[in-house]
Amino acid sequence: ESPLSEARGGMRAAAAPAALRGDVGFASKCGRRRTRRGAVGAQGRGARPGGDEGTAIFLGMTGGERRGARRRASASSTFRVAATDADAFSSRGPTFTSDDDYRAGGERNLRRLTFAVCLSMVSFGCATGAIAGALLHLEASNTALGALTVAAKSRIIAATPLGALLGALIAGPFADKTGRRSSILVGNVAFLLAAALMFTAVTPTQLTAGRLVAGLAVGFSTSLCTVYIGECAPAATRGALTSYAPLGVTIGILASYFASLPLTNVVGGWRLTLAMCAVPATAQLCLRHWLVESPRWLAERRGDLEGARRCLRFLGQRDADFATLADNDESVGLNRGLKGSGGLNRPPRESVTFTALVTERRYRKPALIACGLNALQQLCGINVVVYYAPRILNQLGFTPVSAIGFVCLIGVAQLVVGSRIGKIIDAVGRRPVALGGIAGLAVGLAMLAASSHLTPAGHAWAPWIAVLGILVFRLSFSASMAPIPYVVSAEVFPSEARSTGAAAGAAAREVTNVVVTGTFIPLVNALGATGTWVLYVAVVCVAFFVVRATLPETRGRTLESMEDGV
Repeated sequence: ESPLSEARGGMRAAAAPAALRGDVGFASKCGRRRTRRGAVGAQGRGARPGGDEGTAIFLGMTGGERRGARRRASASSTFRVAATDADAFSSRGPTFTSDDDYRAGGERNLRRLTFAVCLSMVSFGCATGAIAGALLHLEASNTALGALTVAAKSRIIAATPLGALLGALIAGPFADKTGRRSSILVGNVAFLLAAALMFTAVTPTQLTAGRLVAGLAVGFSTSLCTVYIGECAPAATRGALTSYAPLGVTIGILASYFASLPLTNVVGGWRLTLAMCAVPATAQLCLRHWLVESPRWLAERRGDLEGARRCLRFLGQRDADFATLADNDESVGLNRGLKGSGGLNRPPRESVTFTALVTERRYRKPALIACGLNALQQLCGINVVVYYAPRILNQLGFTPVSAIGFVCLIGVAQLVVGSRIGKIIDAVGRRPVALGGIAGLAVGLAMLAASSHLTPAGHAWAPWIAVLGILVFRLSFSASMAPIPYVVSAEVFPSEARSTGAAAGAAAREVTNVVVTGTFIPLVNALGATGTWVLYVAVVCVAFFVVRATLPETRGRTLESMEDGV
C-alpha cells in the first residue's frame, strides 16, 4: 500500500479505542469543526498518527499529503479522549484534547447555543420596541396609510400581544411534539413573514396583520427560549444563562430605538423600523447549526437517553449529570444503562394539557406561581413605558428626536444592568433580586406621577423628573421582573409539564399585556396622567407582597429536584 493508505490505517486504529469506549463526540457540524481543530492542533504540537511507524510515514509525506492525512484523521477522531487513558493508547495514536480542553469546548458550545436561542428574544424586542418610534411617523397624516384613527392605532399596538397570546397557547404542545429546536426555528420563520408584511403594508389592516404574525412568533419565543436554555444548562449556571433571554429583549428594544433616530425624518422610515425583527431572525437561521436538541426533551419525550447523553457531552456536562435526566425512581437504572453499553432507552412520557395545570394538584402551585409572576410583570406597566415613553416625553416638552434619544440612553443603561444581573441571580437568589427590583419599580412610577403633576404648573425641571423616573423604572425592571418570571417559569414545573407550564405563564403575560396596553389611553383620559401612574404604583406595591409570600427560592437546585414540588 502507499504511505498515505498506511497512514490512514494507523489513524483509524488511533480513533477506534476511544469510539469503543463510548466517547464518540456529538455528530453535529459544530462538533465536527471542533474535532478538526483539536486534532490538527495536537498534531501541530508534535503528535503524529499511527504510533512510531505512522510517524515515520507521516514525515515522509509531502505537504499536501500531510494536510490530507490530518483532515482524514480529524474526521474519524473523537471529540474527547480521556487524559487518564492517554498512556494506554499512546502506541496507537495521540490524545487530541485534554479534560480542560473538553470542558472549555463544552462551555463554548453551551454559550453558542444560548446566544443563538436568545436571538429569538432580540427579534421579540425589535418587534415590541419598534412601534414606539413608528407611532411618531404613523400619527402624521402624510404616510402611505393615511391618517390613523385612535381605534386603528390601538388595534396596531394590541395586535402583537394578542398574537403572542395565541402563539403561547400553540407553542407548548407544539414544542412537546416536535422538539425545542424546531419550534424555535418555526418562530423565526414567522418573524420573517411578519417583517415582510409590515414592510410592504399599504393599509392599516395589512400592518395590523403583520403585527399579529409578529405576535405569534413572540409567543413561541417567550414560551420556549428559557425552557430550551434551562434544559441544556447545569444548575450552577442556569439562572445566569436563562436571564440572557430577557436581556435579548432589551437589546432588541434598544436597537429599534436607535434605528428610529436616523429614520425619524425619512419618508417611509417606519417601514424599516417595523421590519427590523427580520435581522436577528435571519442571523439565527444562519447559526442554526449551533442549536442541538434539548437533552431533557430527548429523554422525556423521545425516550432517547443515548441521544440525550450525546447532547450533554457536546455541552460539556459530565457523566454524573446523566442520572438527573430520569425521574428519581428511575435514576439508578438510567445511570447503570448510561455507564454500561449506552444503549438504554425508555418509553417517552406523555405531555400535560393546559387543563391538567388547573385540575391536578401536582401542577397547580407551579402554574399559579408562573402565571402570577408573568401577570405581575405586565401589571407594573412595563410595556406602557416601552410603547409610550417617546410619546410621554414628547408631551412633556421634548422634541421627537430628543425623546427617542433619551429613551436610547436609558436603554443602554438598562442593557448594562441586565448583562450583570444573571450572575447575581445565581449568587444571591431569585427572591432577594425580585423584591429589591420591585421596590425600585414603585420609586420610578412615583417619579413619573410627580412629573405629570408638576409639569402643568410650569416647572421647567419637571420633565427631567420623568426622564429620571423612566431610568429608575427600566433599570429596576431589568434587575427584577424582567428576568425572574422567565427564569422561574422554566424551573418550577415537573419535566412533563415544563413547556406547557411555561406557555401558560407566557399566555397569562400576554393577556395582561393586552389589558394594560389597551386600557392605558382610556385610563389617562379618565384619571389623568398623574392618576394613572399612581394606580400603577399601587399595583406594584401589591405585587411586592404577593411575590414575597409566594415566590420559592430555586437557586442551586436541579430541575429534577423540583419534580416533587417547589
